Amino acid sequence: MPEKTTRLTILIDSPTKQRLESLSEEVDLTISQVIRKLIRDHLQQYESQIPSTALEPAKEDSSLYS
Repeated sequence: MPEKTTRLTILIDSPTKQRLESLSEEVDLTISQVIRKLIRDHLQQYESQIPSTALEPAKEDSSLYS
């Protein structure tokens, strides 16, 4: 896992949260671990379909301020 982490806050309905908590306990994982895996899997699945230039952070064009 990366050394630096950042917090991500999401809103979900109560029944979904309860189901997630129950299932997480069943597989002996925390909710955070489940969410991190879902995000990694999602990125892995879809990043390969997007041109790599679209995934690079936007660079500021200094010529705009000349």
